[in-house]
Amino acid sequence: MGLFDDLFDFNGDGKTTWDEEYLAFKMFEECIKEQEEDLNDDFDSDLSDDAGGSERYEWRLYCEDGTEFGVDPEDYATEEEYAQALNEAKYGWREKYESVSDTAVDPEDYETEEEYRDAMEEEQTAWRDTCEDGAAYGVDPDDFESEEEYEEALDEARERAENGDIPLVFSVECPALDKLDEIKKEDFPNKRRYNAAYTLANQFLIYCDSDDEKKDKACCRFIGDYADTILAANYLSHDSGFLYAQAIKDNFTLPCSLPDEDETREMGFSAVLCKIAKRDISLSLKIWSWCFEQFWPYAEYDDSCGNDLSAQVILELYNFPDAYITRLVHYMSDNDSFCNAFITADNEPENSFPELIAQAIREELYKTAKVLFKSGLEKADGEWKTINELTDGVIYWCKNGEEVESVEYFRDELLPLVKAVPLGMVQDEIAQWEKGIDAYIDRVEDESERYAYTRKYAWRKTVPDGKKYDLDPIDYFTREEYLAALKEAKYGWRRWYKDSENYGLNPDSFETQEEYREALDTKRKEARQQEQDERQKEQLLAEEKKRKEYENDTTIYTYCGVLLPFSSHLYSFRTDDRTIQIGDTVIIPVGEEEKETEGRVVSVGQYTRLAVPYPVEKTKKIIRKAQKGAKS
Repeated sequence: MGLFDDLFDFNGDGKTTWDEEYLAFKMFEECIKEQEEDLNDDFDSDLSDDAGGSERYEWRLYCEDGTEFGVDPEDYATEEEYAQALNEAKYGWREKYESVSDTAVDPEDYETEEEYRDAMEEEQTAWRDTCEDGAAYGVDPDDFESEEEYEEALDEARERAENGDIPLVFSVECPALDKLDEIKKEDFPNKRRYNAAYTLANQFLIYCDSDDEKKDKACCRFIGDYADTILAANYLSHDSGFLYAQAIKDNFTLPCSLPDEDETREMGFSAVLCKIAKRDISLSLKIWSWCFEQFWPYAEYDDSCGNDLSAQVILELYNFPDAYITRLVHYMSDNDSFCNAFITADNEPENSFPELIAQAIREELYKTAKVLFKSGLEKADGEWKTINELTDGVIYWCKNGEEVESVEYFRDELLPLVKAVPLGMVQDEIAQWEKGIDAYIDRVEDESERYAYTRKYAWRKTVPDGKKYDLDPIDYFTREEYLAALKEAKYGWRRWYKDSENYGLNPDSFETQEEYREALDTKRKEARQQEQDERQKEQLLAEEKKRKEYENDTTIYTYCGVLLPFSSHLYSFRTDDRTIQIGDTVIIPVGEEEKETEGRVVSVGQYTRLAVPYPVEKTKKIIRKAQKGAKS
């Protein structure tokens, strides 16, 4: 057969020769070429159609694919916005670890949250691979969270062994006994129940402490006697504690997978809850409550039960979905039995308790918040450091920068519980706590729009509107400052008129400058009219007086009409010289300087004051007659 079987047997001889295969290949190649051209045309068409033919979206063709992170370049107008969103989707998880991790593992060195968490867990437990072996003293590093705790326990065990308080533990090879041989794995539904039966039957087990032996055998008997009737017994491994993942897996329909656990724990309870919560928060809370009901009553058979069900979950809440803490405090508020079990499950005060309390306060679940806070104080058991850390923590988480009601509630309702603690190291901090709370409240009220018209700024809703003067109460911190500014804007103009001529008007009696100026203009016009009337009256009186003077003046005045050489106009002059006659040449004063000038008299007349041709007081007098033959 050829490359294309008999499909291209063109001559029908039942064979496909090499030249027929070559012809078929060329036809195939031509078809592929046409398809590629069609695809390119469609591609170019799509590109040209995008944004009206603009090339500004061409970057979408070459940018990094964000599908894995739920980020689509089509949702962003610029490459920068898309890159920023993609970066946030890829690495936003790093922010929540900035204040959590106390190891040398830096979130910035890891691409995914899973890689970082694996590295952090490896970093935190790496010491177990290099620490001193404590098996001879019955001390297992896997039972301790930190190297310091393990070394302390190992030192104590070594000291007790040296003092003869406990025997060293040695590996004992015991010969098979008939009784042990009778215990067969196939007779038990799971390996943990087989291990419990075998442990009870093995008389050659050596324990470091008689109490440990009693507890171990009591645990094995509990498993053997009640595994068929009590769920906790069925999921209990005498040397590994409760197998929560297996119990949950067997009793719930889950949205995710959990590991199989037969005799040892493969996944911690907190990790199980977290994995479920990422898919179904309600189910996670329901399972948590169920585990309290099923396992907590039998915590005597698992020393870590309380810590697993309570403190460890709270300690790792930062891994849970953001809404989990809010849902958790509401669940506590609605389920008293769950809340009580959570509080009593572990006697140690949890480091994450403050955040939980603050969230309950923020959700106005005050009863739950008070119960949790009182529990924290009781667990502190008089340790001033623990009490102060709890108080500092709640205040810190209440100060979210968005509202002040939470921290006010703590100050008024929960801080008094701390004030009642009779420890000097606690009492010394109270004034500072109150001062910090007050400063925070003032700052948030000043900066947050939420309180712009409430609380200490409620006055902003009741003061007069200043929009007409471009004044906004939100720009002022006190009612007095705003009212002073408003008064200045409304009445500041009054100062300009205090020292000016106001015609008896008081600027303080007017609301607006326009009203005052209108009244001032009216007063000014009235004053001017009055002044004008008085002048006219004085003028009339003067004229009347003058007229009377003229009427009483019986003097005969001699007026001469004088023609000047440089003018054809006739000018009137007075004279007391009765000898001057028409045709005489006289010397007269001319101009302001009264320059002596010759003129010829062309008329002479005598008049009373009322009949003179020109007012007497305004008429200049002839200086003298010109001497005959004299030259001017």
